[in-house]
Amino acid sequence: MKVLSEGQFFGKSLKIGSNDVFEFSLTEYGKDSFINYHYHTNNYLSVLVEGSYLEKNKQEILPIKSGDILFRPYLYSHQNLFINSKGTCFNVEFKMDWEQKLGIKLKLPKKYVRYESATLPSLFTLLRGFKLGIETDITSELIYDWLFTANQKNLNHSHLPCVSSAAKILDGELSEYHSLKGIAERIHVHPVYLARAFKKKKGLTVGEYQLRSKLTNAVFLLLNTSKTISDISFENGFYDDAHFIRSFKATYKISPYQFRLQIKS
Repeated sequence: MKVLSEGQFFGKSLKIGSNDVFEFSLTEYGKDSFINYHYHTNNYLSVLVEGSYLEKNKQEILPIKSGDILFRPYLYSHQNLFINSKGTCFNVEFKMDWEQKLGIKLKLPKKYVRYESATLPSLFTLLRGFKLGIETDITSELIYDWLFTANQKNLNHSHLPCVSSAAKILDGELSEYHSLKGIAERIHVHPVYLARAFKKKKGLTVGEYQLRSKLTNAVFLLLNTSKTISDISFENGFYDDAHFIRSFKATYKISPYQFRLQIKS
């Protein structure tokens, strides 16, 4: 039986990425591809972005359609058959030492779990950002949200006041990029708890809220000043102009230059 170690997946690799805790990959499988029994040494989530396939394990055969999400625990033996269809999968793999890196005890399911697409919308937000190449702290936060859901933990309301403190920092320091970990340290709360509390109260992750605040201010500057795109990018703490332009287009479907030109002309 084939054993796949960290970062290894069958199929053609279209895009890869990683951070301290997770490995990410977008893989493509040809029409009528057959993948024999195998298992991975790490736990991972897999989103079927396109196509369909059959998932076979020792107990059953599952038809998987576009939008379905599977959590596969480490050492879970399975095979896949893409019948009359090619397929594309987005994989989020938990690194071997993910619990130590997070510094908090959160358990993963011990058996494979199948989710409908509507159950975990945050993973599709993560996929969209991954494909667009928008590198923000949103990545980890979206997975933390699923981790809490998987653990069925009730958020302690004592953590909710930290949300106002975090939002105040994000709104008041737009020229800086704030990581989830950095803000959590400043307000003395674990980043995983802050991520969950913030999403619960604001309906957005810390990263999503931060990006929205920066872009809102960018729109104001585009319409009310003659500052250059580079100046506006710098004042709102983007890594560079390209990052600012990508983020702006992802939200407003137009470049900041064209936005200014069309609105003010």
